[in-house]
Amino acid sequence: MNLKQLIFAVSLAFLTLSNSYGQGKKSSWFKAYLVADNVWRIDDNGADNMYLVAGKDTAMLIDNGLGVANIRDFVKTLTSLPLIVIITHGHPDHAGGNYQFKEVYIHPADMKMASVYGNIPKGNDLEKMMTGGAKVPKKDIFNDTLNHQPTQLKPITDGYIFKLGDRDMEVISVPGHTYGEVVLLDKQNKILFTGDNNNDLVWLHIPGTTPLETYLASLEKLNSRIDEFNILMPGHGIPVESSFIAEQIMCVKSILNGSCKSKDYTSFAGNGKICTYKRATVAYNPDNLRE
Repeated sequence: MNLKQLIFAVSLAFLTLSNSYGQGKKSSWFKAYLVADNVWRIDDNGADNMYLVAGKDTAMLIDNGLGVANIRDFVKTLTSLPLIVIITHGHPDHAGGNYQFKEVYIHPADMKMASVYGNIPKGNDLEKMMTGGAKVPKKDIFNDTLNHQPTQLKPITDGYIFKLGDRDMEVISVPGHTYGEVVLLDKQNKILFTGDNNNDLVWLHIPGTTPLETYLASLEKLNSRIDEFNILMPGHGIPVESSFIAEQIMCVKSILNGSCKSKDYTSFAGNGKICTYKRATVAYNPDNLRE
């Protein structure tokens, strides 16, 4: 076992222990788990992961989920610090809670997509589908509708650093799953918050994704900085060590060079092909491979 694997094993053991003492507070919809020092993974009733990162002076919420429940007030049960809200991309399971916050940071390429979530929703069939039709308890519904104003979306670009006091969060642009996908690097603690860029199954078969070659370039960009982080915190699924990115690269390359034995793939969002290499799986559109 090399040093990086040892670090990950120790970190994962801590994470598992922390998860066994879940920090769910005052909500039957959300559950929060302490996964690192002042970092909580917030489970959106099984639909997605959000992350709350608390610095000395400021906290950051990475993604705000489906928006079917009151994520704003749930976060207040975990920290009283001033809050920065950033979304990794504009899909409804990551930006659906925009309307609960005055300001939300997002990459300009996904602003139009995310702008529809700035107003209080009046029913959403997609959200119902993604929650399996689960009903939100009345006490967890967002009811602060008095004098509500549409959310202001603020642009972020590659390389921007948010300073939380004792930890810096760097924005890294990784077009692929969407054109505006970003990941966040906690530089001091060597944690990468990856949205939908590094899930065990990455969707590139749906409308609004980049060509597969572009996604490969994003993966290689992260892999060139592999010494800067040990753990990936994904938007769906469980944390994984940083070496997973190399497996994703091999998966994508096998699609592009024709060596992958792909299978048909069907989802509620569209159909495509699917390829797997070790732990990495990519669903893709065979007509959208190259730039």
